[in-house]
Amino acid sequence: MMTLHRSGVAIALVLTSHAAAAQQPNASAAAFGMAGNYTAAATGYDAVAWNPAALGLGSAPSFTINLLSGGATSGLNPVKFNDISSYGGQLIPTVQKEQWLRAIGTGTESGTLDGGISIVALSIGRVGFQLGASGSGFASINEDAAEAILFGNAGRTAPRSMNFNGSNANGSLFATGAASAALPTSWKPMGGADEQFAIGITGKYVMALGMARAQDNGSVVTPDNITVAFPVIYGPTGTSNFGSGVGMDLGVAWSNGGTSLGATVRNVVNSFSWSTSALRSTPGTVKFDGTTNESNFDESPYASAPAQMRAALESEKFKPEVAVGLAKRSDRLTLTADASQRIGDGIDISPKMHVGVGAEYRGISMLPLRAGIAAVTDGFQAAAGVGFQFGRFEIGGGVSLRSRSAGSEVGGMVSLVSIR
Repeated sequence: MMTLHRSGVAIALVLTSHAAAAQQPNASAAAFGMAGNYTAAATGYDAVAWNPAALGLGSAPSFTINLLSGGATSGLNPVKFNDISSYGGQLIPTVQKEQWLRAIGTGTESGTLDGGISIVALSIGRVGFQLGASGSGFASINEDAAEAILFGNAGRTAPRSMNFNGSNANGSLFATGAASAALPTSWKPMGGADEQFAIGITGKYVMALGMARAQDNGSVVTPDNITVAFPVIYGPTGTSNFGSGVGMDLGVAWSNGGTSLGATVRNVVNSFSWSTSALRSTPGTVKFDGTTNESNFDESPYASAPAQMRAALESEKFKPEVAVGLAKRSDRLTLTADASQRIGDGIDISPKMHVGVGAEYRGISMLPLRAGIAAVTDGFQAAAGVGFQFGRFEIGGGVSLRSRSAGSEVGGMVSLVSIR
């Protein structure tokens, strides 16, 4: 009778998702603190990621710059990070392992991670630029896989056969350079003297810096044998471009006094595709019958990966996303409302649907307070943030909580240098 258990088994449960990146990271601590309800509130460098047409409104500042803004959101459910880390490599009591497995039940233990960094974002008049990277990943193991990790093939109470069907891990890493331009127009759709209307465009180049796709391929653990098959497609070290393409966003913006409306379509076109010639695979196999131990994690050609995995990867695209927003500003208070929807299934870089509201309050002008809430695909998210403003210079940050079908996720963001 064999066992996979060891005192460091907690590490195996931590489902470290392969960090992946979205196309354009958010450079705005205000947008993060308002739970992403920012399509109509974006100005200056924010507009590159949120709505390029905002650069064409008269209220747009003449020069803005942001350096080194970054944040991340992660979750592990139903067994939490704190549950595992509290043992710190010590032997985990059987009672505790039983509690964890009861929590997983017939579902999965899932880990999520997404984050990004905006290296530089700036605007000069009606044009803007941003360079950054961001990421997201997902991994899950089924109940049998969790039991095998915790108890080995000896099982919880007695030896039994187990399979790892549905267990998987997916992630990608992208870098994006984007340039935006806006054109003010003389059109006044409501006939108001203070009305402004602008159109905008963003062109971007997207490059994949890293990726991994892994999934179970018929692993079976019996009382007498262990047969693990977990093939992986990945981007090997030493190679910097695993796919690339160009994309375009279009936007419109309208304002009348303190009221602004914005709408944008991201990825109106996007030619990104994976460079399969740069990718590699590994069979990810382990076999043990009590006497003989065989494993194969050797680097293999991409074509050696299962056909189903290759077909799924090669069909991944950046799909169009439509976003609309409303912002109402007064001397001390800004209120926003947003809605967005991605069209079709593609590379998953954010919740597919988002509908929410946000607010920024400047009771003390140098201390803006922000909060927001939104319904997102399969759940909701809430956020809060604060800025410290000294003239045109601001340092800002925020925290968030997101709850989806896979469980709860917590996040944070810091913006170190922002000048408006």
